[in-house]
Amino acid sequence: MLTVVDAVRSPGPDAAGTAWADHAAAMAEQWLHDFAWRGVPLDEFITGIDVSFQNGPATPLWRGKSLGHALPSDPPPTELGSMDDAPFDMWHLWWFHLVGAWHLTGTWLHPETSFSIDQLAFAEQQVHLYVGCHDRENPTAPRRYDPSLNPVTNDQGVVVFPLRTFRTLDFHAAGNGPEASMLLCAGTAVAESAVHEALEMHQLLPGQPVLDPHTAGLTIDVTVHWASGTMPTTGWAHAQ
Repeated sequence: MLTVVDAVRSPGPDAAGTAWADHAAAMAEQWLHDFAWRGVPLDEFITGIDVSFQNGPATPLWRGKSLGHALPSDPPPTELGSMDDAPFDMWHLWWFHLVGAWHLTGTWLHPETSFSIDQLAFAEQQVHLYVGCHDRENPTAPRRYDPSLNPVTNDQGVVVFPLRTFRTLDFHAAGNGPEASMLLCAGTAVAESAVHEALEMHQLLPGQPVLDPHTAGLTIDVTVHWASGTMPTTGWAHAQ
């Protein structure tokens, strides 16, 4: 398994000789096609994903086949008041607007996710994507996912990824409305999650990733590209 120092050069091939870039690109393609916004796959909004290990140079990981759809053009609400208070005010109107602008769906997105789509959870940064994932110890098995079961009380291969709703404040400051801000936030979280799972499944032996994203001290920066005119968004794929 690679050390943190080795990670600057990115992971090497897995047990089958598959290059990390090929494996990860295929995983990103799978995730971005499965997850959708208002029924439109995210790979029609997101045009590319770059990854950097240990603050090293960012390298292209996945590129879309189109120039990307424009973001929703909903205007920013006019009655919000000072946005300076939003990070410290769980009753700020911005968080209520975000809840109404949530439109992410996905085959692997567990219904438990919906319980954290709440203005208080948004304000307190307690929103997560509950996603049915592959079993790290048995990577060739299908996803152990049953939407009828509670993932908190049933071990069924559902993992939790943070949505990081604080990012929507920056998206609003850049002139985006609630829906566009929510799409940027959710799409970035899905891209982060895809890179994380790609690392989990890129293995030397079952249960032994070439580079474990849970390695202490490891940083993995993810840059997500959107249609022309939209600034890239950034996230992290290492365990936190």
